[in-house]
This record gives sequence, C-alpha cells and structure tokens, in this order.
Amino acid sequence: MVLVDAAHEDEPKRAPAFMLGRTLPRSLWRPLHLVGQAAWRAGVIPLLTSRPSLPDDSAMLTREQILDALRRQPKAIATGMNATAPESYDQAHAAGGLGDRPLMVLTRGKVASSPNARPTEMDRQFAAYEQVWMHEIQPQLARLSSRGRQVIVTTSGHRIPDEAPGAVLEAVREIVNAVRRPDDRD
Repeated sequence: MVLVDAAHEDEPKRAPAFMLGRTLPRSLWRPLHLVGQAAWRAGVIPLLTSRPSLPDDSAMLTREQILDALRRQPKAIATGMNATAPESYDQAHAAGGLGDRPLMVLTRGKVASSPNARPTEMDRQFAAYEQVWMHEIQPQLARLSSRGRQVIVTTSGHRIPDEAPGAVLEAVREIVNAVRRPDDRD
C-alpha cells in the first residue's frame, strides 16, 4: 500500500480548527453534501462554475492545464462537498493495523512558508501543525504495518502526484516488488 500525504484518523483532534474547513455546525454537513450532489446531478454546478480556457490544439495542453480542467469538473466540485469525513475517520480508527503488509507513506517535504514578515497567530498555528504532520502524524501511519516506512518527498508540497510524480511511481514499484517477493524483507 502507498499512502500519499494521507489523512490520519487523529487529524480532526490535532489540526487547528481553521484548517478543518468546517465552519458550519456538524448537523449541516450531510445536508450540504446532499445539496451539492443534487446540484451536480441537476446540472446547476456547471452553470455556476467557470471553464478554464484551453488551447484548441490538444497537443498544446500542459499538464497543469489538464489537472486544472479536471479539478473544475462539476463532479469534482460536488465531491468536494464531502460530509463523510467524520465517518471515514471513525472507520479508519476501527480498522486497526495492516500487519506485515508492505506500506510506504509519502509525506510532503516542502512546508508552506508565510510570506508575511510578521506572521499572524494562524500562520504560527499552521507552521506548528506542519511539523506535527510531518514528524508525528505521518510516521504514525507508517507504523500501521511492521513493514511500513515513511519517505519525505523534499521536492514537493501537499500535491505530491502533481509536483513529484516520480516519487509516487517509485513507491508503487517498490511496494509491488515487495509483494512479489514476500520473503525478501527489509
């Protein structure tokens, strides 16, 4: 298994409140999710979102343009209105460990820096949580398996598949090889 800058079940307990993106009361999360899904199915989201301007010649498309266009698709926007996060965290907690299955946890190495010469309290909380994320939360994920390990991708921020796709490919190759040769343990 390869986890890429993955969420952890303790994230809602450890992250600063402003990072959780939950400004509405929890009782409204599911209704908002249902509204988002209904708006997508009814075709309302395409009416409310702008389309990226793309070159007519598909050979001229850059990778960034393709990713931006995919992120702006109505289905992607509707999926972002996710009300299942609390249940997902509970399910992850109940699942337990992975035994000795091969596991690699890729963690962003670039931390967001505050452009402000005088950081705000939110900037300080964010910076502190970045350290908790990298040095506590992500290593906890790696410990889900006796064969787990964390790799910090120093060339990437949170969007590792976009910023360092080679690291993801290498991790997948390594895990596939570990599965194919179960007796060749680290």
